[in-house]
Amino acid sequence: MRRILRGHSGRALVHAVDDAGLEYKIEVPLEAVQGVDLEQDHVLVLTWSLQASPSAATPPANPAPTPRRATPSDVDRAFMELMAGTRASTAVTAEVDPTSQASGPQGLAELLGIKRA
Repeated sequence: MRRILRGHSGRALVHAVDDAGLEYKIEVPLEAVQGVDLEQDHVLVLTWSLQASPSAATPPANPAPTPRRATPSDVDRAFMELMAGTRASTAVTAEVDPTSQASGPQGLAELLGIKRA
């Protein structure tokens, strides 16, 4: 073991380095390292495995379709089509819904609060 850090919480950080130079740091309850003297030789023994999470292992029955994201060229094209049409007003106030997936000139007009004929 390299060191044990004790703070003001109920936890301690145990820092160990193996023969290959790999570092291991874990938090343990303060009581688990009570009375440990680093002047004596101690070995940190870890046993671990990687397992699939039960929720990640089973895919959803009907996955929701991923909405298509507008590309910059889609937005440019929609803007140019909107500007080619008639403008309802020069003063525009927009309340944009960040979850909206509006696309095309009509969708852009709706986002900008412009009513198209």
